[in-house]
Amino acid sequence: MEKGKSSILWGMLYIYFCLHILMYIAFIFVIDMVHVSLSVMSILVVVMPFILLVIIQKSILHISARRDKGKKQLFTIMMVGLIPLLVCTVQLSINKYTSNFNQDRWLNYEEKRVHMVDDLLQEHKLIGKSNEEITKLLGAPTKTSSLETGITTLYYLGNERGFIPIDSECLVLQFDKDGRVIEYKVQRD
Repeated sequence: MEKGKSSILWGMLYIYFCLHILMYIAFIFVIDMVHVSLSVMSILVVVMPFILLVIIQKSILHISARRDKGKKQLFTIMMVGLIPLLVCTVQLSINKYTSNFNQDRWLNYEEKRVHMVDDLLQEHKLIGKSNEEITKLLGAPTKTSSLETGITTLYYLGNERGFIPIDSECLVLQFDKDGRVIEYKVQRD
């Protein structure tokens, strides 16, 4: 009877291990497409499948009739299962780094601006800044238009965020007649 339970658990482990690898492939794809960054929630989601793998392995080791022979096999499965977890963690960390506003990256990599704009808007108070201060911070605008109420400038941010980027996103700054920012918004083309 004990051998039958052990065989069922080993079968469950192999099935779960295949699902584990497929889940992490999906995680890697989603992290890249949506540009998810490092946070408590993202780490929790990425670690849960690995924790479940360890729990299943501990159950097998506890019930298994062939403990000595199975330990090496379980260790190998755990180490191979750890690789995609590490890849996801590194990917989340890189996304966190590239999401932070950096003036040099902003000026030199227009298509990466879309990931930095949220941090820019959170860390730099744009309302009330002069046109010169904005140009010093963000460089020359992609497009400028004059209206009776003031000047509107547009900074290209790159392709829109999401699974299927169809449009692009832009940071639009509205200046008053004195050349100070009175409004800003991120809009899709």
